[in-house]
Amino acid sequence: MKSRLFLVGMLAWACSVSAGEIESMQLRSFGQDNPALIYVFTSASCPHCAYFHDKIMPTLKTAFAQTGLAQIKVVDMPYDARALRATQLARCMNDDAYEHFMDAVYVNQAIWGYGKNPDVILKEYATEVGMTEQDITICLDNKALKERIVEQRDNLADLYRVRGMPTTVVVKGVKSASFSGTDEKEILDGIKKVLETQ
Repeated sequence: MKSRLFLVGMLAWACSVSAGEIESMQLRSFGQDNPALIYVFTSASCPHCAYFHDKIMPTLKTAFAQTGLAQIKVVDMPYDARALRATQLARCMNDDAYEHFMDAVYVNQAIWGYGKNPDVILKEYATEVGMTEQDITICLDNKALKERIVEQRDNLADLYRVRGMPTTVVVKGVKSASFSGTDEKEILDGIKKVLETQ
C-alpha cells in the first residue's frame, strides 16, 4: 500500500470529537505524557498492520517514545468481529501482558483470523499472558467496553480522516501529518518534519 502524506491544520477539520477528548479514551500508550503525539491506527486482523507491528512499531518506540520526543498512542480499529474480540481482550490487560498478547495475535493472524473457533485460540493467547478463564469471560462479556471501542474507532477515524490501516498520524500543536501504509522511511521522515516545527 502506497503511503500518502497530508499536512494540515487540526483546527480546520470538522469532527465529532475534539482532540482534547482523546485523552479520556484509555488508549494504549508508550512513552511519557507529551504535547507531541503519534497515533497508530491499527486492526488486529489487518495483514498490513501485522507487518507494521513487527517491523515499524519497534522503530517508532525507540526513535520517539523512548527518547521523549513524542508519546505513541494505539488506536484500535477493529472492522470485523474477530478483531473486535482480540481488541476487547487486549484492553483488559496490563502493559506487559498487552505487548506479549499482541505479538501473538499478529504473528498468528492467519490462524485465528481465518480459521475455525477464533475465540478458543484468542483465549489461549490470553491465558498464556496471565488472564484467568474468569477474567476472559468478564472481559468478553463487557458490553460497555465493546461499545467504547467501536465509538473510539468511529470518532477517531472521523477526526483524523482515516480510511485504511495501518495509518500513522503525528500531531504537534496545530500541525499534523497522516501516513497510510507501511513505507517506513516516509513515515519516519514525515514524523521528524512535524516534530521539528516550532
